[in-house]
Amino acid sequence: MNARLLLLITALSLGACTPADDGLALQADYLKRLSNALDVEPAPALAPIELTRYRLPPRRERLITIDELRISLLELLVEVRRCPALQQQISLRNNSLGKQLTPSSRLAYEGDLLRAIDACIEFVRGQDQQQLRGTLEQLAQDKRAQLPAVFWNALNASPEVERYLRFSNQALPTVPGEDAAALDALAQLASIGNALPTALPPSAERLDPLFFALYASDQGGQLISSLASLTHTLDQGSQMLMSRQQQRPLCPTGKATEHGRIAQNIFVKYYAGSLQPYLAQVDQRGQAWSSSLRSLSSLAQVPAATRQYLDSLSDQEVSLWADFHQATARHVRSWQDLLNSCGLAPGQSGWTGNAASADQ
Repeated sequence: MNARLLLLITALSLGACTPADDGLALQADYLKRLSNALDVEPAPALAPIELTRYRLPPRRERLITIDELRISLLELLVEVRRCPALQQQISLRNNSLGKQLTPSSRLAYEGDLLRAIDACIEFVRGQDQQQLRGTLEQLAQDKRAQLPAVFWNALNASPEVERYLRFSNQALPTVPGEDAAALDALAQLASIGNALPTALPPSAERLDPLFFALYASDQGGQLISSLASLTHTLDQGSQMLMSRQQQRPLCPTGKATEHGRIAQNIFVKYYAGSLQPYLAQVDQRGQAWSSSLRSLSSLAQVPAATRQYLDSLSDQEVSLWADFHQATARHVRSWQDLLNSCGLAPGQSGWTGNAASADQ
């Protein structure tokens, strides 16, 4: 427990020194150049308050009350003296440290306890201890029924998961580092929850690194902020393109003009050349992230507040993730409409895939 706490403090300290936000700077530069090229009003930046809509619900709304299963521990300890593993687990739960288990540690403990109970049931199966066997089987059944709730409390009361799913004040960097450990941890936790109660939770040796991987990553929160800021950037850019075409078409006669070629250069150099690769990186990270969140949202006994939050981030139709994809498609269509109207779209005679040397 102490080693785990030290790792968490170290990760937080390392994350305190944050680099410049080049992800947001890239988006601001794109909108500024697009505004200049189209001669339209510049777009407002995404207001930080807009990100608060992706704030986690209060923890109290995400936790599940779990009834304490009371058994005659003294009698059980006496009768299971031939099951030392079970004795050890019962003693652990009732000492001072056991009574202060964190929710994530309790998830691991419940798995260890049930494995010990199952082993003891097998041991007494051939013994003349029907009453003890019945007690153990009932206890195992009741404990298994609680596992989904224990799982959700482990996630919802975990500072590691909360940190990973809390929006950041920064977007993903334009060249993000590896985040495979956190993405894999999120997928593994979803898989563990999905297998309950048939498969038991793994031990702390397997669970603790998963929670720590989430805590050590800044990219969960940065991804949320990137999806929100990119959706805003793309929608503002689409609005610029459409309003210019509706009010003052760049190519009134359908033939290329100087203004049309300037816009084509912005498309090639700053959309296709700079923003689109960033969009692809965010989309790539978001594919695995959103898939795991949807898996978690579909698990048994998920608290309503948690399900609503996960859906608001990752639902395929109405969510932050869906908005990002819709904004991306809308922006591409807006560019296609403008370039087509000038004969400068890919496949048309005026298309050139090379940006002009002059900066716009």
